[in-house]
Amino acid sequence: MINPAEEIVSIWLQDCRKHFVMSNLVVPKTTRLGVSGKKIGGGRGKEIDFLSTDGKGNYWWVEVSVSPNPRLPGGPEKSRKEIMENAINKFAEEKSQWIRDNFKIKDFGKWFVYSPKLFSFLSKKENEEELYCAELRTHGIEPFSFATVLKEVYDGLNYLGYDSPRQYIFLLKKMGYKQGD
Repeated sequence: MINPAEEIVSIWLQDCRKHFVMSNLVVPKTTRLGVSGKKIGGGRGKEIDFLSTDGKGNYWWVEVSVSPNPRLPGGPEKSRKEIMENAINKFAEEKSQWIRDNFKIKDFGKWFVYSPKLFSFLSKKENEEELYCAELRTHGIEPFSFATVLKEVYDGLNYLGYDSPRQYIFLLKKMGYKQGD
């Protein structure tokens, strides 16, 4: 894992949600026939950020899309539509089928961890974040703000592991950093 947000979400799933986690699962790209009749592949394929379970037969597919400085093209209306499509497209049917076929899991929840910074660029007339979350829920996707994830990890963290994210957060706590400073 290279993405620091994904590493923090992994800690959140394990320490706060008590899940077992598999990360960065590659859904192989299927080959297709090209113009010359030869098979064309190419590319690594799509990726599933996390597949997690509570060990009691419940499974979740978790996607993470967090940037400290998100850039949104176009005006607020175009951006609103685009960020919604981007979130929904992370849960492509091709990936769902791959999970069903390869793990024999028929039913799983879909969780999406998003950056609340996205909404600072949009209109302040309506609560854009609430509208965004409500729309995701209509597609069967449960949204989680990265700010909430980070707070839960930060508040509950003790020195449980040697991985970098836990060490950095633990160091910040020991140096007196408070959430929101």
